[in-house]
Amino acid sequence: MAENILQEQIQLVVSKLKEALDGADGFQNTHQQQQFELATFSINQVVFILGKVRVIWEPLMAASTYKRSMCLILNSFFSRITKDLLLLDDMAAEETLQLQRLIHMALEKLSPLFQSVITEISEKDKLIKEISPSLLDELLPSLSKLRRLADLFDMPLKSITTIWESGELANCGFTSSEVENFIRAVFTDSPLRKECLWRIQSTKT
Repeated sequence: MAENILQEQIQLVVSKLKEALDGADGFQNTHQQQQFELATFSINQVVFILGKVRVIWEPLMAASTYKRSMCLILNSFFSRITKDLLLLDDMAAEETLQLQRLIHMALEKLSPLFQSVITEISEKDKLIKEISPSLLDELLPSLSKLRRLADLFDMPLKSITTIWESGELANCGFTSSEVENFIRAVFTDSPLRKECLWRIQSTKT
């Protein structure tokens, strides 16, 4: 497949995924049943689209081209969903659990696709060998950030502050402002929140 045609196909898929995610209405108010169902439907649409793309592309493309193309698409998807979730404000406790549930659901349903991305095919002997799943973090940096965001949804405030100070969140791609905004959205105003926000601002990377 010529490179220009391939790029057009990739952009077409990314556009379809964006359209599907637009239906989630920014993942707002997922503690309400109707909104949660909208978000779930959007995730299922994404999974369906990516599944169809895999069925068509994987047999036709060289392994390296398939891996590169699918990683571009997946990174785009994970970046978009993470951005939407980090833009939410004033989240209810039940809402954070529902958002965490949505992330886990999406990752579970996409696990066969991850397998196709990390499977390396040797053209010489046609044997398939499994690459360490940790390679996913290298191939899909936005996935690492989304996974960590899922963890943050039920993490105590002090723990979030500590892992920011350790540099772990920055290594996953979080900025100090993203972490500060997340804390303001999830935790009510209190002396502890003020202290933790000050600590984060004091250790900006």
